[in-house]
Amino acid sequence: MTGVEGVTLMSNRIGSGWSNNTDALVDGHSPLGGDAYAPMRWNRVGPDYFHVLGTPVVLGRDFTDADSEDAPRAAIVNQTFANKYLAGRPPLGHQVGLNNRPGGQYTIVGVAADSKYTDVREEARPTAYFPCAQGRGNATLHFEVRTAGDPAAWMPAVRRAVNEYAPRLALLQPRTQQAQFEQTFSEERLFFRLSMFFGLLAALLVATGLYGTLAYTVSRRTSELGVRMALGAQRAEVLWMVMRGSLAVTLAGMAIGLPLATLATKAVRSTLFGITPGDPFTYAFSLIGIALVALGASLIPALRAASVDPMVALRYE
Repeated sequence: MTGVEGVTLMSNRIGSGWSNNTDALVDGHSPLGGDAYAPMRWNRVGPDYFHVLGTPVVLGRDFTDADSEDAPRAAIVNQTFANKYLAGRPPLGHQVGLNNRPGGQYTIVGVAADSKYTDVREEARPTAYFPCAQGRGNATLHFEVRTAGDPAAWMPAVRRAVNEYAPRLALLQPRTQQAQFEQTFSEERLFFRLSMFFGLLAALLVATGLYGTLAYTVSRRTSELGVRMALGAQRAEVLWMVMRGSLAVTLAGMAIGLPLATLATKAVRSTLFGITPGDPFTYAFSLIGIALVALGASLIPALRAASVDPMVALRYE
């Protein structure tokens, strides 16, 4: 099919939250020595798996059609597996097994770069991949299609191809891999929306309170402002006098709020993705936003104070 760059399959679909986990054996024994438990995540995949998924193979080769049921048993491990269980040794050629499960040992023929598996938040774990053709009991298989351009636009074509091959075979939750991983962002999205709502609400309350306070202060000081301007005060000086009070309040609020914000972000560390609790750009953006809100809220009363007519102000009250 023109536009299809590759097709592969896997037992556990990445990004679905599911994974196979077992005790790894390297060359017939625990890679950590003795009877120590060596955790390993594993999956059965099809030919060209890493090419289709866009995961670089940093050493050795990808799986091919030659890795059939009758071929020598092959395995590909990720970089974390090689660093943790084969540190200081060339990984190719070693045997990896699934905790004495039937089927014997698999020879490592490649090392792939670390990649996300169950969700986007997880840290890299030792992982091994085995050819689907060399395993039994694959109750579920997920097909992955790599296309040129927008993969979502290929959904109808994929449905037609599957229907032509197996009319009675229903597609279970067909979606792009991007959409699959986006499901793991649900908690982050909820936290982001709540944060945005309460952040905007707080900004509105700050702007309203600051504007009301300054407007009341300016109205109470109308006579004083008139006297100042009658004695030669420039409009820019009056404008700065009012803005200076707003600036002082804003800076005091920042000085109090910044340490509290740092403590709060540490408490919600688990809901953050892509940033750290001490991310400097986030703090800088927040401080700039607060300054702009304060500037906008105080500018109108300050301009009103600077435009006071001295003769009218002197007759005020």
